[in-house]
Amino acid sequence: MGDRSPGSSTISQTLICSSSNSTRSPMGPRSWLSVMAPPGLPAGRTYCVVMIAVATTEDELAGVCELLRALGASVIEVVAPSNTRRVALVRMPDERSVAGLAASLRADGLMAVSRPDGGVALQKWRQDTRPITFDGRVTVCRAWSEHDRRGLAGLVELGPGGFGDGRHPTTAQIIEELVDRVAGGERVLDVGCGSGVLGLCALRLGAAEVVAVDIDPDAVEAAGRNARLNGAGDRMEARLAPLSDIEGAFDAVVANIARAAIVELAPELVARVSPEGWLAVGGISPSQCDQVAGFLLPLTEVGRRASGEWATLVLAGGGFPRIHPE
Repeated sequence: MGDRSPGSSTISQTLICSSSNSTRSPMGPRSWLSVMAPPGLPAGRTYCVVMIAVATTEDELAGVCELLRALGASVIEVVAPSNTRRVALVRMPDERSVAGLAASLRADGLMAVSRPDGGVALQKWRQDTRPITFDGRVTVCRAWSEHDRRGLAGLVELGPGGFGDGRHPTTAQIIEELVDRVAGGERVLDVGCGSGVLGLCALRLGAAEVVAVDIDPDAVEAAGRNARLNGAGDRMEARLAPLSDIEGAFDAVVANIARAAIVELAPELVARVSPEGWLAVGGISPSQCDQVAGFLLPLTEVGRRASGEWATLVLAGGGFPRIHPE
């Protein structure tokens, strides 16, 4: 995994394994999954592969990702090579910070550090790169996918970097809401844009323009690259800024972020929705929907989607039609 091609980024050989016992890894050396970063990652960056062995539920996984971010990691993507393991590709400021990350995780007693067995064969970072089509109207596909793109409706291609490719339930649910609700000509705000996938899907569905905002520089960089990749650089503005810096009201506001962030930003989210507009918030559990809706008053619920442990709420103001699209 440490091999480099000309112009490639640094991929740290350290694999970090989540464990309930910091002195013992639940997986022996031969059970490590060696991974290869997706092609096209920006050169001159330092990346680390994190193996998560005990975060089997989405809530546990979200907690691990929050911990990684608190330790300076930018979580680019999480994949599930098996039912019991998750693998996260994260960006670190430099090689020294990778060692610091490993030391911090060991000190917390949450993760053990190991190195991959040299005899383990390399596997592709994401073996499943099949395009995902939503209601026959918009399709999300990884840029390096070898699948035939001919005839795909509303194609959105995503390069490496930034969370969100349509496979996670929270992303898929909001894309489904966009499919149902975007009629054409809307001005859309994507809060916590990640890869920019939601804004790009909105444009493919007929939205006029998108402002994609995030406080993670890597996410904003990825969203901007993806906008250019899809020929939408003039219609999607990717901004590194807090929500408070965004002015005006929008026909649609989408926020696929954690519950805590929704609650913290609730007044600003509500203020960005036009009288006839709507707001979709994801990244919450079905049991949290009513509580989250209470923080977003005076907007009222006009739609809800749930899939397993994840849910998306749609809310609107007084000028929005009360009938959910069929």
